[in-house]
Amino acid sequence: MNKSLFIALSSCAVAFATPISLADAIAMAKSSNSQIKAEKAKVEMAESGQTEARSRFLPQLTLTASVTKINDPITIDLSSLQGPLADIAGTAAYSKAYISTYSAAYEKKYGELYDGAVKQMMAAGLTETQAKAQAKTIIDEKAGDIWSGVVSSRDAHNAAVQQAETYQKATSDQIKESRDFEMKVQDDVFFNARLTAIWPLFTGFKRTAAYDAAKENVTAKKAAFDMAQNTVLMDVATKYFTLRLAEELTIMREDTKKNLEEHLERSKKLEEGGQISKAERLRAEVALAEAQNAVEDSYRDQTLARMALASLLHTDTSLTATTPVLAPENIHSMEEFKALALDKHPGLRQLRTERKRSQDAVSAAQGDYYPMIALFAYKELYTKDLTILEPEWAVGAKLQWDLFKGGETRSKVANAKALDRSLASMEEQTMDNIKLLVEKRWREMEHAKSRLESLKKTRELAEEAHRSQTLAYEAGLATGLDVVDAELSLSRLQVADLKAHYDAVIAWLGLLEASGEVGNAGEMMANVQAPVEPAKVSEPVAAPAQPVLPVVQPAAQTAAPVAEPSVPAAEPAAETAAPVAPAAEPAAETAAPVPPSAEPAAESSAQ
Repeated sequence: MNKSLFIALSSCAVAFATPISLADAIAMAKSSNSQIKAEKAKVEMAESGQTEARSRFLPQLTLTASVTKINDPITIDLSSLQGPLADIAGTAAYSKAYISTYSAAYEKKYGELYDGAVKQMMAAGLTETQAKAQAKTIIDEKAGDIWSGVVSSRDAHNAAVQQAETYQKATSDQIKESRDFEMKVQDDVFFNARLTAIWPLFTGFKRTAAYDAAKENVTAKKAAFDMAQNTVLMDVATKYFTLRLAEELTIMREDTKKNLEEHLERSKKLEEGGQISKAERLRAEVALAEAQNAVEDSYRDQTLARMALASLLHTDTSLTATTPVLAPENIHSMEEFKALALDKHPGLRQLRTERKRSQDAVSAAQGDYYPMIALFAYKELYTKDLTILEPEWAVGAKLQWDLFKGGETRSKVANAKALDRSLASMEEQTMDNIKLLVEKRWREMEHAKSRLESLKKTRELAEEAHRSQTLAYEAGLATGLDVVDAELSLSRLQVADLKAHYDAVIAWLGLLEASGEVGNAGEMMANVQAPVEPAKVSEPVAAPAQPVLPVVQPAAQTAAPVAEPSVPAAEPAAETAAPVAPAAEPAAETAAPVPPSAEPAAESSAQ
């Protein structure tokens, strides 16, 4: 009862499942698969890094502002200069006062003589203007004598000395008693704002190497994206055809079960009529029970395959595959596939990009041998709190040349060159592995096609044997056991035929994976016609005229159709791991192109 309910529910799920072609499944995976989205985000990160590397060729403009509180204001104490400054100031005042006194005496004497001369001239009958002019001329001629007379005068000397000493003492005392001999340089709270520009002119080609490395990093990330997408799409295609295989096996086993049910009903009627033995009827029941188990296993396999495909496509919609399990005709020879794989294999492209990055690393390491030259300028935007030692603006150029760093630069260059040599060797090994992978896949596909040709003849023989046993059963010359054996033999050949088609498709997909063209598999499969439907078993006919002995052997044979479908899904996972393994070493991000996930294998083995 539980088995019937399970089969009924599974049949309903299949009936309401959404049809999907291989091209649709690949398109859904490209747009919704989480791993593909993650790798696409890494490409965008690398493109941002390239933009950042380009910005290093431009000048940098920085605005800084800060408010600072210190414990005490910063001052300069000049008290030690107070005494000497007082003496100097007193001496200067003395000299000034001394000279000023003599000058005042000279001016007084000059004025007295001048006034007297003017009066005499006017008394002689000259006008005031003429008198002043002649008087000034006469007095100017006697200026030297007047100055000599003032200097030699004792009264003038005494007055000058007294006045100078008075001024000297007053000036000295004023400076000595002053308390202003502390100069404040910086307040305890101050604010500053500065606009700074720096433009590196030459960095030893480091910026160029960094930009080239960033550009190659974008290429590497795109190759990693293609590799991850290639792997995911290979997994999607594998799971898709696993689902299609499970669906076709389910249809075939349903037909086998239906034919055995009808055969059992006839066997029961024949047993009631005494035409066959109970053992032969029991053998028909055993065969039907085995077929029932095979159908249940097929539905279970189909459900698991559908869940696995939906998980990869990131959808909860029930899906059913419509693209047939049939490899298209080859459009390239094996050598053409090899050349295509060597040119487009994403893992190999990524490894070649890593080589270019390692060469950029050599250039960057050699940049330490050169000096660095940069221009700089800054302008203070807030000058109120500037100290007397700080300028308001400045411009200049700077050169830095590390002449000796203890051999560090030479070690960096040697390390970068060694990495380049390592990647070159890995590239050669990866090319050999890819060529071996293509040849392996090609031979697997050819082997599967040759098996199909062989199975075609064997299937014709099985169909003819089934027809002959049916006719013999009608004529009473064969037993029901012979009909069951013929039915199961034909079923096994149908399973083998499906498996050979599956192997051929997987090998063909492996060739596309090595060539980086799995994404085009849906379009290539668009015009492929569905394979021939499994042959329908003829309706059981009249009962034989003679009873037969029961044989238990077919019970083991009916288990084969259930076990065989697990084999195809297990093969693809292990085949492509080795050829591209070297590409995993250049960097942690440069993961080797992994073949289809091993999940199909696990699922099939579980089935």
